[in-house]
Amino acid sequence: MTVLSIIRAVCGRISLTRPSVVVTSTDRNVIQLFELLQEGAEELARAGSPSGFQGLQRDWTFVTVAAEEQTNTPIPDDLLRFIPDTFYNRSTNRKVSGPLTPQQAQAAQVWPQLTAPYLTYREAESAFLINPTPPAGETIAYSYISSYWAQNSAGVAKAEFTSDDDMTYLDENLLKLDLRWRWKSAKGLDYAEDMATFERARSLALGDDGSSGALNLGGPGGIYPLYRANIPEGNWP
Repeated sequence: MTVLSIIRAVCGRISLTRPSVVVTSTDRNVIQLFELLQEGAEELARAGSPSGFQGLQRDWTFVTVAAEEQTNTPIPDDLLRFIPDTFYNRSTNRKVSGPLTPQQAQAAQVWPQLTAPYLTYREAESAFLINPTPPAGETIAYSYISSYWAQNSAGVAKAEFTSDDDMTYLDENLLKLDLRWRWKSAKGLDYAEDMATFERARSLALGDDGSSGALNLGGPGGIYPLYRANIPEGNWP
């Protein structure tokens, strides 16, 4: 669905005239609905920590420099938050641990043997830091949640809606439910039931989003299948 179709659908539900345009509209109700839609989308994009909605999950790689502070584009422009436990050094096939707490970072400076030979990462003063200092030229990969929840008609991601034909990586039905209670709240109307409906739908959507593995009550073996030996169950050669 597009921005225009979302606004038109909600207008039909709250007994407002469906607009023919949104972004360039001078109608006060349409302007307010558009701003509330943006607000709701921004908050919805932050839901579901730590892994969020799969539509906003992205992968990133960068190449190390031989210094604690990494300056070779270690963080993408659209980073909202890192997905924990996804950092790996693809050059050495080793995991990169972190983020270090300030206490752990200080301890690593005094006792580097606490972390070596494995790399660790942290953010401080808007810089991405790796300890111990890595060699130059190694490839670090990780997954993150993007702050670019909107996309234009050509499928290019962006930070917000700017055109009537813009679309979103988020669940459009959730945006409609969210917009309905926000509009009622802004107008001083009773919105409690609409808000509760949205929150139930959001919880269900987060539970159904993407896919999940089977839980093994017999132990951790079934939770991390990639860590098991790749051996056939029978008829060994």
